[in-house]
Amino acid sequence: MSVPILVHATGIAALGLSVRSTLHLCDRRLHRGHILAGILWALNNFLLGATTGAALSCVSVARTGTASLVYKGDNRIRIGACALFMLISLATAALTWRGWLTVLPVAASILVTYAAFFLSGARLRFALLISALLWTQNVLSLHSPEQIGGNLLGIAGAAVGVWRTRPVAQT
Repeated sequence: MSVPILVHATGIAALGLSVRSTLHLCDRRLHRGHILAGILWALNNFLLGATTGAALSCVSVARTGTASLVYKGDNRIRIGACALFMLISLATAALTWRGWLTVLPVAASILVTYAAFFLSGARLRFALLISALLWTQNVLSLHSPEQIGGNLLGIAGAAVGVWRTRPVAQT
């Protein structure tokens, strides 16, 4: 299989998993889908030569898995794990620095780190929406149809997820 086909295949698969998981009402399914999508996004970024994106996708996979494991655990463990993943995101940015284009994805990573450990429902999906907006400039710079489409659909999926999980006022 040639590399361009693999780039497109990983991007399309990651795109589908990302959007589908964001639309789930269940936070556990959202986390599981994001873990699988993150693995594919990491591979896709690596194949595109986007080192910051690949590294942050790997951090995302580890962060989401860890957050799922400690979600109902001791608050001190969640705070410590959250702080550790924020530091890892900052270290990843420093190691893969590509100029100011690196700042917005790192901000997105830090936001989603907090969200993964402490938010649920509509607030979690709102953080994912803001994160997708922060990734937009980085994604556009890659000129990858799957990355651009994934980001745009991620924005739409997160917006729909926020809408579907919002608290409904009782009249």
